[in-house]
Amino acid sequence: MEVLMPQLGETVAEGTISTWFKSVGDVVEAGDNLFEIETDKVSMEVQAIEGGVLSEIRVASGETASVGTVVAVIGDAGSGAGRDSAQAKAEARTGAPDDAPGRAEPVAPAAAAAMASAPAAETRVNGTAAPAMTDPFNEVRTPERGYGRADAGNGIKVTPLARRLIAQHGIDLGALAAAASKSGAWRIGKDEVMAAVEQGAAAPAARRDATAQPEPAPAQARQAPAPRAPARDVPGEVVPFNAIRRQTAQRLSESWRTIPMAVQAVEVDYANVERVRAARKQAFRERNGTSLTYLPFIARAVCLAIAEYPRVTARVEGDGLVLSREVNLGIAVDLGQDGLVVPVIRNADELTVPGIAKAIDRQVEKARSGRLSPDDLSGGTYSITNNGSFGTLFTVPLINPPQVAIMSTDAVRKKPVVVETESGDSIAIHPVGVLAQSFDHRAFDGAYSASFLGRVKSLLETRDWAGDFG
Repeated sequence: MEVLMPQLGETVAEGTISTWFKSVGDVVEAGDNLFEIETDKVSMEVQAIEGGVLSEIRVASGETASVGTVVAVIGDAGSGAGRDSAQAKAEARTGAPDDAPGRAEPVAPAAAAAMASAPAAETRVNGTAAPAMTDPFNEVRTPERGYGRADAGNGIKVTPLARRLIAQHGIDLGALAAAASKSGAWRIGKDEVMAAVEQGAAAPAARRDATAQPEPAPAQARQAPAPRAPARDVPGEVVPFNAIRRQTAQRLSESWRTIPMAVQAVEVDYANVERVRAARKQAFRERNGTSLTYLPFIARAVCLAIAEYPRVTARVEGDGLVLSREVNLGIAVDLGQDGLVVPVIRNADELTVPGIAKAIDRQVEKARSGRLSPDDLSGGTYSITNNGSFGTLFTVPLINPPQVAIMSTDAVRKKPVVVETESGDSIAIHPVGVLAQSFDHRAFDGAYSASFLGRVKSLLETRDWAGDFG
């Protein structure tokens, strides 16, 4: 079977293989991680869809290939050079000579045979459906053999990133699956694994019979996932950049060197938004399972203002501006020590506040479970970075080229404000926060940026937001 460089997205034509998880001669089982690809947008793991022996690698680590290129060949486990190589490796482990009496033709290990006969579960691999392995021993694999099961039983899926973390920390997959099943969840992601790590639930995973029932989950595992704690850095240690950090460093260094950037900010009174949000947030959570924050209101106001100030979504090309036909909103998502990504909500101007809120939640969930595709990170025309949850007062964000502007939303705090009425001025306590915009001074000047910010502020403070909820 020929292994092809997969379609990485509509806007991506090639990818670089950063790592091979298998070597020539290795036995490959359906669902095993074969290699990792890096593009200028994202890194992703590629899994085998059929079992056999890896007989040839045509594109080595560090090399780039176009979509559709044959990067490797997987042969039948009992034929040719692949068989000889696999047999030699097996004999090296067992010490059996080539001419051992009564030696049968090499066959796949029992576990691989059981997997081959079992129905394959489906998992989502970077946004693309692919057959996933069903491990009869319910074990967590070592990194050398792949990162564990894609299906934890009872219909519970395990994301690729979660499988890697399970292997690294020795988490009991059965306990996680039992907790997920009891809570009604359909998948195990990074947050669930890291919550188990932080709560001291990590333990070497035991090999168990396929018919054994999962152990009861500890009470802590049934709680909502806790925020991931930063890894402890060791003074003097060299910490290499991962793929996300390398791409961030490259793109933002380019931004700093090439873009004449300026920054402006306005203070927004969110009392008008808060009245609607307070009245709707409980019903919204019950219906959608997520919080209704200030961010979707801000995003909606930005989209409405862009209709009047289209240059904020343009891009610089040569000696002019190319105005965008679409409003594709990038929302920055923090991945902790793993870095920062900016998935895109396409045609965000066509969505209401609830629609934007649900779209943001979907993209955040995909980002934190490692399921973003290159298309999810392409085509953004304007970005918003939300630092308010960390309590920041004022942030100067760097522009993500080829975009020409980016907005930062900072913490909303209760403050005394002057309220003007027909009977005179008074002091009231309102929720207040800062919106800051960094912009490319080649694309427009301060007056244009200030007018755009003023329009966003006016919309947030005066618009009838109840109309977005029907």
